[in-house]
Amino acid sequence: MSDIEKLKEVTLFHNLSEAMLSEFAGYFKRTDYAAGDVVFKEGTQGDSLYIIVDGEVIVEKSMDAEDREFKTLAILSAGDFFGEMAVMQDQVRFAQARASRESSLYEIGREKFFSFIKENPETGISIFSEIMRSLLKRLQHTSSELTMLFDLSGHLLATYKTPADFLSAVMEDLRHYFEGSWNVRAYVYNMFNEEYEQVYLRESFPQDKAACELPASPQSGWLGDNTYLMACSAEGHKLACTVFSRETAVTPLEKNNLATIFNTISAVIGSAMVNLEHQTEAAMLEKLKKAKI
Repeated sequence: MSDIEKLKEVTLFHNLSEAMLSEFAGYFKRTDYAAGDVVFKEGTQGDSLYIIVDGEVIVEKSMDAEDREFKTLAILSAGDFFGEMAVMQDQVRFAQARASRESSLYEIGREKFFSFIKENPETGISIFSEIMRSLLKRLQHTSSELTMLFDLSGHLLATYKTPADFLSAVMEDLRHYFEGSWNVRAYVYNMFNEEYEQVYLRESFPQDKAACELPASPQSGWLGDNTYLMACSAEGHKLACTVFSRETAVTPLEKNNLATIFNTISAVIGSAMVNLEHQTEAAMLEKLKKAKI
């Protein structure tokens, strides 16, 4: 598939004719990136829009002054674009963009972008409309995630007897945030028999028995077109895992958005469950001390 054919798949260019798209492509510069290469760093001045022709790019926010830890904000794949705010207005990059695997990107600077728009105003209106739609979708995604995290914070302040009780209560609340019909199965890791034990089940549609079986070594990631496995661990210990299955297939863009949300939820749940285990251990030690007195 040629680059022009790949650009046709970009929502930004859906309304462009092949001739217009070919002309617009002439304004772009193509650059290849190896896995791990930084496209641009957080805090740097930017004026370019990027379109992913091949590969995958992670947009991430630095969590420390040394740039050793990052929070993933978005996972973008072929057909996605990013950096549009730097084109719209003169501002520094609010996050870092990094190629997570070998990637090819088209880049167009602000000057060339607006030069094309001025020469082709009708096409320019179409492109700006698609940019606004994309920004609104990303805003809705962020708003939903923030609301979900707010509800999750309430569970962190509540008191639970066991990690299983905590995980069950969290899943019962969070499942309402996912669009469509979902089946949710949650498991807590039992360190004594080294097995995952099911503690929560909510089914919205029938599934094959094979699709409900938990992998021998659960790891976070998509298991197919509609199932995501979220593994939770902390301090080097397995803690829990949850399997989310949607009745209908998940689009590549939805997969990327959901993966970032699941990663955030996993980190919060993992930290909370470790605290619960420490509290349980402390309570048991206190009981033992009192029993000896």
